This record gives sequence, C-alpha cells and structure tokens, in this order.
Amino acid sequence: MIDFLNEVNKRKEDMIRDIKMLCQIPSVFDEATAQENQPFGKACRDALDAMLEIGKRDGFECLDVDGYAGHIDIGEGEDIFGILGHLDVVPCNLSGWNTNPYEVVIEDGKMYGRGVADDKGPLIAGYYAAKIIHELNLPVKMKTRIIFGCNEESGSSCVKYYFQHQPFPKMGFTPDAGFPVVYGEKAGAHYRITGNIDKENIIGIYSGTKVNVVPEVCEAYVVGNYKQNRESFMAFLNENGLEGSVEEEGNHTKLILMGKSAHASTPELGINAATYMCHYLSTISQNKLVHFVNDCFYNDHNGKNLGVGYQGAMGLLTTNLGILNYKDGYVDITVDMRVPHEITEQQLTQPIDECLEKYGLKQTHHLGQALYMDPESPLVKTLHSAYVSFTGDYENQPQTIGGGTYAKSMPNCVAFGSEFPYADNKIHQNNEEFSIDDLVKATAIYAKALYELIKE
Repeated sequence: MIDFLNEVNKRKEDMIRDIKMLCQIPSVFDEATAQENQPFGKACRDALDAMLEIGKRDGFECLDVDGYAGHIDIGEGEDIFGILGHLDVVPCNLSGWNTNPYEVVIEDGKMYGRGVADDKGPLIAGYYAAKIIHELNLPVKMKTRIIFGCNEESGSSCVKYYFQHQPFPKMGFTPDAGFPVVYGEKAGAHYRITGNIDKENIIGIYSGTKVNVVPEVCEAYVVGNYKQNRESFMAFLNENGLEGSVEEEGNHTKLILMGKSAHASTPELGINAATYMCHYLSTISQNKLVHFVNDCFYNDHNGKNLGVGYQGAMGLLTTNLGILNYKDGYVDITVDMRVPHEITEQQLTQPIDECLEKYGLKQTHHLGQALYMDPESPLVKTLHSAYVSFTGDYENQPQTIGGGTYAKSMPNCVAFGSEFPYADNKIHQNNEEFSIDDLVKATAIYAKALYELIKE
C-alpha cells in the first residue's frame, strides 16, 4: 500500500516554499491595471505567471489562457481529471492583521497570510498530490489537469472564459471549501437596491467593499456635534460588546463601528458593521434607509424579515448585506444571498419587491445556478472514502454548503476540502491561517482520492 502521508512529508518544505511565494503576491482584482492578457489587473497576472512557472520548473506542460486562467498537465491520457483552484484573494483590512498579510508567517505550526487557506495553499496541495502520483510512476488511465483562475472572488468569469476555450475534464474537484466532500452548493444571488431617501439628520453611511464578505467596518456621518452623539453611541457599543469611535468634524459627527468579517455564506459567524450601525441610527433618526436596514437585516441572516426565509434540502437561505453606500440622499446597497436549489426566482423577487416598495426603493438582481450531485455517485463516495481513511471520521458525512465554488463551472465536479471540520481557517477574515499538519493531511487525502479515481 502506498504511504501517501510519508510522500507528502518528504515534500512538505517545498510546498511551504511555493505557498509563501504565491501569497507574497497581493492578487486582489484591480480594474485600474486591467488590460489585454491581464483582465483582472497586474497582481492577478503576476500570480498566474507564478503558478505557471511552478509547473514549468517541474517539467510539466503549461498553458496560459489569455490571462483569465491557466493549467498545468501532469501525466498522460486522453481523458482528463481536473483539480480547480483560484489564485485571486479578497482584500485585507490591514489594521486588523497581527502580521503582514502578504508575507506568510509560521507560528505554532500554522501559516498566517492572505491566501494560505483560500485558495493558494489548497491549490498547491492539489498540485503536489498529482505531482506525487506522477513522481511515483503509478499507472494511471487519465492525466491530471491543475486548472487555476484569477477571478473566483469576483464572479468566476475566469473559468467561464477558460471553458469556452478548453474542454471540460471528465470529472474533478476543487479544494476550495471544507471536508468532507460537498455534493451540493446553494445558488448565489446578488440584489442591488437603490433609490433616493430624504437625509433627515444622516449625512452619509459607508460600509463594505466586497458583497461576499460580512462588512467589518461602518462609517456614518450625522448632523450634530460630538457631545450630542458621543454618549448614546458609546453606550450602544458598550451594550453590544462592540468597538468603535466618535470623531468631531465641525458641526457634524463621524461614527465608526467595528464588526467582524466572515464569508457571506456563513453570515452568522460575523458581526455586520452596517446593520449594527443602522440599528443604532434608527434610535436617533427618522431616516427611512436606516429603518429599512434595521427592519429587514439587523439580527436576521436568513431573509425572514425580507419575506424570503425559505428552507430546502440544502438548509436555510442566507442573506448578507455586503455593501452599503448612502451619499447625498442616494441609496446603493448590494446583498448577497445563498439560495437552496428548490427556490424559484419568483419566490425570491416578489416578496423583496413588496418589501422595498414600502421604503421607496427598487432592485435589480442576478440569480446563479445551484449545484446538486447524487451523494451516492462514484465520485462523491470515492472522495469521501479517502477522507475517512486518513481521519477515521465517520461522524461527518458528505455535505451541502452555502458557498459557491468552481465546481459549478463544469459537469461532474464537487468541492472537496481543504478546511477540516474541527478547524477555523478564518476564510475572508483577518489573520487567515492554515495548519501545516492539516496541509500535509489534506494533500495525502487528495493524492489517495485522485489515485483511486485515475488508476488503471
């Protein structure tokens, strides 16, 4: 029997080196530097080049698909097994990190840095799993194609473009979620809410930069001097166990509230700074916007107050008010929803429209596709068996999630790891981390699962 764990440990330092190199690149989408062959900006282009260089260094065939995505082919065979990961990352709140997020630091057996867990570290794990099978010269019936895009965090147009120009693999997985294997992903929906609302005593409110992240900071500017607002706001922060500050700006007051970021698929794990700020503002203002946010989003992660509190086989619908901008009386809000596959577009939109009408607001939206694969399929069962063989975990079974991954981009593909059920890798949060022991174990799981699926 092949000791995949031992083989991974032989290459552990090489894996860490490659992860460090990739994570040094701040590959956040940057429209300002987007151009031909770098459609998502220079840093994403740099990350793509760096991953291609890893494949070339190791002697494998590599392809750059116009800067949108790339792949590395490992092994031989007409059929292809795909491992799909992404090189782009979400932005960092630099003041919230204990270390430089773009310089991987290792402390107490954990790597800290933006991308170590989402998704540069797991991508390297998948790459090394395929590399080990190749270096051991194990007999296989299909090649492994490591596919990597640069726009997963902003809509996955990277792999959409890629698969317009390259064939679908026969099957595959993406190491961009959690263990055990994920056979269902809710549909992603974005609702953009706009309109004009009388300012009353609210000058402006600003919170969030990415709709798929629970906003960590909210700033509000209100009429009235520092003394008038300080006492009530500081009392509110104290009552709710929050941090923030009050600043005097002439005859106006600037309020800052600190929440806690989290992935939009699990909004209950965060503290939404925008909704808490509006909850406070609703006590000092008749402004309809703050009352809308307070009435429809505060302390409600499942859309009940919007009229869309649905539950399906994949669990509850979730909502995240990800971006809020209010200036000169104009409202611009974007909400992220994760929707069970049974829910129709009409079931969502009709009650939301009815709710918004009360506040003089309107919406536009996009509803994506859900993923649902038979949990008894050979792909799901083989992946889960490999997970159990290294963990002995029979309690946690194949699952569904609210997050959306590259698995939706091709047929016969699921998400598989790399976060273990006992871990919190702080995805999309400050101080993102990945245990080195977990990295090694995940890579061994991938190697065993991959070999079981592609061996002759």
